[in-house]
Order: sequence, then structure tokens, then C-alpha cells
Amino acid sequence: MGMLDRVTTGKIKRPHLVLIYGIDGVGKSSFAAGAPKPIFLGTEDGTDHLDVARFPCPETWADVGTALTELYKEKHDYKTLVIDSLDWLEPLLYAEICKDHGAKSIELACGGYGKGYVEALVRWEGLIKHLNRIRIDRQMNIVLIAHCEIKEHNDAANQITYDKFQLKLYKKTAPKFREWVDAVLFANFEIFSKKDGNEVRVFGEGARKVWTEGRPGYDAKNRLGLPECLDLSWNAYVSAIGDDNASSARNRIEDLLKSEEFDDAFRTLVRTTVSKALDYLPQLIKIEDKLKERLAIKEPTIG
Repeated sequence: MGMLDRVTTGKIKRPHLVLIYGIDGVGKSSFAAGAPKPIFLGTEDGTDHLDVARFPCPETWADVGTALTELYKEKHDYKTLVIDSLDWLEPLLYAEICKDHGAKSIELACGGYGKGYVEALVRWEGLIKHLNRIRIDRQMNIVLIAHCEIKEHNDAANQITYDKFQLKLYKKTAPKFREWVDAVLFANFEIFSKKDGNEVRVFGEGARKVWTEGRPGYDAKNRLGLPECLDLSWNAYVSAIGDDNASSARNRIEDLLKSEEFDDAFRTLVRTTVSKALDYLPQLIKIEDKLKERLAIKEPTIG
């Protein structure tokens, strides 16, 4: 059979592969907690107030590999793996390399002259291959979380420099993950500016948003046709890429209404609102998110 006989057409539907980064406390972990049946791998501090499954906090890079191997081989019903966070795993990787080569720092590892960082990139590639197997063979979503830092960016095209939010990772590591994922989402509080005489005043109402397209002030990208800005929630994300529908949203709302926290009068009010929304998915998602907030399923102050 020749290559032409094996040509396929149409979109290929695969589990989500997304990286979300942003400022502390904006709600990155809460975004990931909204994904289907998530399990978190990383520090426990960022998920203390979230009702989620989590691996024991890994103390070494080998612990990370063990967790991923078990997730790949063992029987379970988790649907999403959340790495929280990449920049927290980075020191574990550097410590492993230093241990293997008897070096005091990553700069001196593997003979120095930056060779330790080259070795780290090779091991990051191994991690990515492992995550790919989990995504494809186990059909799990992969959500990577990272913090941000502000760095001076040299815009060669316009021959200017300016400050920019970027991933808080080694300069050659960040592009590797950026290129791999389908979307890099920048999470921040929405702010507005207004000129008042010679002064510029900045204000906001605390709305949490993600930006999906790169701009001079921050890095972002997506291959999914997402709008430039979305509410910071998993539901808003999957709705924007057409991965959700009104029927499933109504079913999730009904499941939430089963909670003993709600009385019959409140349930009737919600169901009336749902019926008025018809099949308008954005409105149904807003109703669902409000119910989750009342049940404290989401904790927006967690980074």
C-alpha cells in the first residue's frame, strides 16, 4: 500500500494540550481543576483549597518519572493530568543532573560551559515524550501550569526594547514547551487605563481573563482558533473551541443542583433561568460557574 492510499482527511480530535501561565493568585490551578477528572502532579501549596486528586509531592526528578509511569501503566479513571508547575519541576531536574555528575550547580554540571543546561533540555524532551504517550495512549488531557516573570524583550523587527511577561523557565526550555502545546494562555486580571490630564490612571474590577494571542506585553499563542480573550475558566475555554454543547452543560448543572447546599426554591429558580437560556452555551456556562462558586468547587485566589 502506497502513501497516497493511506491519506486521511478532516480534523483529528485529540485530548487537550494546553499551557497556562500568569501572575500569582489569578486562578491558574482553579482553571485546571475545572478540567475533566484531573489529577495534579507538583507542589501541594497551589491546590490546598481545591477538591482535587493529587500525587504525593515529588521530592526528586525520579519521583516525577515514577508518577508518570504509574499513570501510564496502572488502571485509573483520571481524564486530565495537571503539572503544577513546570518552573517548580525545573530545580528538581537540575538537582538530578548535578547528582549524576557530582556537580555543585547546573552551570558546572557536565563539564561546565552551559553543558548542564543542554543535558536538561535532553531530559525535558524525555518528559515530553512520556506526556505524549499518556495523552495519546491513555487519552488524557495535559494541562501545564507555569508562573511568569517580566523580562526585557528585544524587538529586532522594530529595533526597540520593552518589558514583557514570559514563562518563568530557562530561556531555551520555554520555547520547547511553547512549540509543543496547542495553546499558551496568559492569565491575568483585566485592567483598563484612562488618561486624566497628564496622568494615566489604571483600574479594574477584578475580572480574571486569559489571553490567547501574543502581544508586545505578553507571550501567548493558540492553534485552535480561540478568540483573543476569554474568561479564566475551563468551561469558557472548551466552549470557545467548540468542545462543549448545551446539552452537556445542562446535564452538569443538574448534577450540581443535586447538592444539599441548595433548597427547592433555589433549584426552581436556576432551572427557570436555564430554560430561558435555551441552547445559548455561554449563558449556560455562566450559570454553571456561578453554581460552582457557591459550592466552593473553585477557589479563584489560588495561583
